[in-house]
Amino acid sequence: MFFYTDTADAPWPVVKSNDKKRARIECMRHFLTHVDYPGKDAGVVVTPDPRIVGSADRVLEKADEILTRAQHPRSRKTTPV
Repeated sequence: MFFYTDTADAPWPVVKSNDKKRARIECMRHFLTHVDYPGKDAGVVVTPDPRIVGSADRVLEKADEILTRAQHPRSRKTTPV
C-alpha cells in the first residue's frame, strides 16, 4: 500500500506503536508541528521522535521486505523453478 500511495504530494506519516502511550504523544507532536494555528508557539512545539514518526521506509524495520511483500504477485520478480 505504501509503495503505490506514499507520494511527495500526499506522504504517509507512519507511527510505530509498540508503546501506545509514546506513539500517541509522538503522533500529536507530528500534527502540532505540521499544522499552523493561531497562537502557535514554536518554542513549545517539539518535533516528534524520528524513530517513531516518519516516512514508512525510515520508521519501519525491514521496510524493503515489507514493501516487496505488499506488491502485487505479478509485479514481483521471481526466479523460474
